Amino acid sequence: MEVTYIGHAAIMMHSGGKTILMDPWLTDPTYHGSWFHYPPLEIGVDDLPKIDYLYISHEHPDHFDPPTLERLDKNVPVIIANFGRKRFRDRLQKVGFTNITELEFQTDYRPAGCPMTFRLIPPDRAWDDSAILVRDDRHAILNVNDCHLDDTTLSELGQQFAIDLAFLTFTGASQYPNCFDFSPEVRRERSLASKHSHMEEFVHWAKLLQTKRAVPAAGNFALLAAEQLFMNDPAYANTPGEAIEALAASAPEIEGLQMNPADRWSEEKGLQRFKPAPDWSRRIEQIEMMSVELRSRVEDYFVREPAARPGLFERFRTYFNGLLEKDPVTAAGVAITVWWHIEGPEGGDWYIDFSRGKDWVQYGEPPDWNLRIAIADKLIDLGLSGEAIWENLILSFRVRLSRRPDHYMQAFWTWFCKL
Repeated sequence: MEVTYIGHAAIMMHSGGKTILMDPWLTDPTYHGSWFHYPPLEIGVDDLPKIDYLYISHEHPDHFDPPTLERLDKNVPVIIANFGRKRFRDRLQKVGFTNITELEFQTDYRPAGCPMTFRLIPPDRAWDDSAILVRDDRHAILNVNDCHLDDTTLSELGQQFAIDLAFLTFTGASQYPNCFDFSPEVRRERSLASKHSHMEEFVHWAKLLQTKRAVPAAGNFALLAAEQLFMNDPAYANTPGEAIEALAASAPEIEGLQMNPADRWSEEKGLQRFKPAPDWSRRIEQIEMMSVELRSRVEDYFVREPAARPGLFERFRTYFNGLLEKDPVTAAGVAITVWWHIEGPEGGDWYIDFSRGKDWVQYGEPPDWNLRIAIADKLIDLGLSGEAIWENLILSFRVRLSRRPDHYMQAFWTWFCKL
């Protein structure tokens, strides 16, 4: 089997004349104009070979990228997990794909005439996500992308399969802590804690899997808007080299491979570099240069976004009251007050008091609050209209967040990120 690392979470695997493409994000930007590839891609949509199978792990746009998907052959067999909600499948159908297979987790699937067997692995969290194990008659390769797996699942995979190569997450990609109004000192402290946690997880997962080789993947990206440049902080983001150094120190029996865009690996030829590896010590400098070079493109994206339509508060109130009327148990379980500070001509200050028995949405500033979300009115409009997924709006890093008390409000975020 030969593996081509395209970049971020995009990977191709080739065996017996067949090719599977995974999580192709091959255009810039994504997440509502915020995320750009770093390092830059070497393979674009027009450079792809014939694709025999397409696998997409979940709906985040750095894995499910409509501009990329729109340019692929719509007859290609698509493999996704059989999620209870069908929004993911429906979105693929809306793009135009006609041959979608929804696999049950932990079930082997080998299409007719294909030398590869596919098995999807479920996450240990309440999100629609999946990892994929690909096997042919000689090799087993695991692509975790950013699907979080528990220790038991990882250990069982390592015991059941001789994994030749594992693509594992190694760094964070969350709105915490950089979108929160922490002081610079607190933000740095929490960024470093997140950085070290992800590094330890990369090593821990590789050891549980007993994989022969581990590749840091599905990680780095660049935020190029002027107000977001500080979020590229190296105190938060690990580099692939740092992950490999940590692996060598803790598990020298596992080979760490730094695969950069367009690099290839096979057991026969080993790692084949497409070009010299990026100089990761210059990452911030290079991202700042990208920001200058692409400034007009970034600004043009934001200018072209449609303005929020009139009556935004009434639609906001109808939308969220309607959701909670259908599910008052969730409201009681969340039981916090979320203050929405909506910026723009259709904005204002509104709040959702989940502790109420009805009429959860109120106008004005709340007398007390637990979570404050500052966001543009045009982004709220996209969420209310169904043109955007709420979680993706948050992960655009175009929000500013505050919380009282200072802890993770799991019940709210679990509910909100499923909408």
